[in-house]
Amino acid sequence: MMTIQHELQPGVVAADRMMAGIAGIGVYLPQRRVDPWETLAPAGGLDPEKPGLKQYLGCWSVPLANEWDSPSSMALAAARDALREAGIAPVEVDVVISNNITSDYLDWQMSGYIADALGADATTFDIYAGCNSTGLAHQAALDILAADSSVNTVLVALAEHLGGGTFPQFIGDGACAWVLRRGCSQLVTQAWLNINDATPRLGALRDGGAAHPFPATTSFDGEWQDNVEFSVEDYRRKLKPIFVDMCASPFLELCELSGQDPTSFDQLFIVHQQRGFNAKIVQRLGLPASITPLDCIEDMGHISGFDVMIDLKRSIAEGRIRRGNKLALLVFGLGELFCFSCLLNVIRSVKQIIKVGVL
Repeated sequence: MMTIQHELQPGVVAADRMMAGIAGIGVYLPQRRVDPWETLAPAGGLDPEKPGLKQYLGCWSVPLANEWDSPSSMALAAARDALREAGIAPVEVDVVISNNITSDYLDWQMSGYIADALGADATTFDIYAGCNSTGLAHQAALDILAADSSVNTVLVALAEHLGGGTFPQFIGDGACAWVLRRGCSQLVTQAWLNINDATPRLGALRDGGAAHPFPATTSFDGEWQDNVEFSVEDYRRKLKPIFVDMCASPFLELCELSGQDPTSFDQLFIVHQQRGFNAKIVQRLGLPASITPLDCIEDMGHISGFDVMIDLKRSIAEGRIRRGNKLALLVFGLGELFCFSCLLNVIRSVKQIIKVGVL
């Protein structure tokens, strides 16, 4: 297991070297809404009459992209929303970080497109890490701010456009962006940790890949995920029995490294899976169910790892979070890097970055 953590000693607040907090969070969710039990469950072979299944998944509505909702257009809308809430002009953005799992372009990175569309003269790069793009992008932004004093503002703009799905949870479309700003004293990250853990081999490209070059006859039909053979049987037999412990371990490890008491947190935001599965993680940690907003899964499903940021914004808007609360974000994904855990601390009022009713 490989652990990647910030060079500061665990438990040392980032403000000791540079104060950088989240100045604004922007969200774009498509207006199109579907009932997953009518539209997605049948395609996934899920039986809505199976006792307890609906309650276990806990999802009743998901946003799906319209024809005009491309990944880059959704990310751009979220980025503009984040900058507007932060009161920051695009010309002040020094770095733009985006993700690239589903794309609507061939010749440029989404981060470059967003910077150009905003009019930001910024350094740009994309991260290829599936749902854990959220964790990697956030850590990369913090590391850049800590390493380069000339960088003051980093914009993270992520989007997902999988068009629905049913395994192992209902999947929606949307985008989320946030602005990390030097000198901002709200939502300041105290400690962070990435774990790249070994997982059972669940899927493989039908043709080509890292082990064998693509032959001249290789052709792809659809997106990358349409060309991967995923073994549901291996998921159920190899991964499911150990998945709860794997997802809980980064939070516990970071608490130990940073001298935090796991029971001292006011809110824990967990990437959306199934309502019952997320409840199991909380139970495994020995924490009360109220510590995580399980109800947020009801009208979102799973929208990549940044659904934790959408939950964070919604919780602030609804008054669930107050000044001085200690927060934790736990993101995991079956991308290049498996797990991410980020601890946040609200140092002062965060109401200024939220427009109630945006979601």
